[in-house]
Amino acid sequence: MNLNGRIPSVLNMPIKSEHNAVFTASIEELPSICGMVCQAAKDMGMADGNLWKLETAVDEACTNIACYGYKGRKDGKIWIRWRLKGDQFVIVIEDEGLPFDQTKPTHPDLSADICKRKVGGLGRFIMQKFMDEMHYDRKNDRNCLTLVKKLQTESGAED
Repeated sequence: MNLNGRIPSVLNMPIKSEHNAVFTASIEELPSICGMVCQAAKDMGMADGNLWKLETAVDEACTNIACYGYKGRKDGKIWIRWRLKGDQFVIVIEDEGLPFDQTKPTHPDLSADICKRKVGGLGRFIMQKFMDEMHYDRKNDRNCLTLVKKLQTESGAED
């Protein structure tokens, strides 16, 4: 789904409990994917302090799908669904790439010299820190990654 730089507002979409979109699984689509998701979250009332965390997690998840799940294949698709559940923005990202659980904990050595660190795992570590919940399932030959982020940061909580 190439939006040519346009980001649809969920305020202009029909009222329903869940919205969805399909994208080509490529790095070039990341700005459209992240822009759409962030606009939807913003339209639903997400605080700016949470928006960038959501955008970072979605970008990382979709990058992993495009680069590793489909191994750069040009025919891969990413299906995205999102909805509001109480005070939480819930997004489900699906793909038909190689089975890959992006919720598995990683433990990168943050104290190691950046030039000598082992490659891999930092993005998933950041996703886990930024999201309130992450869930993975493999059904019907699809990876299903669910990301949950509260609309507002609780008073006194770290932003």
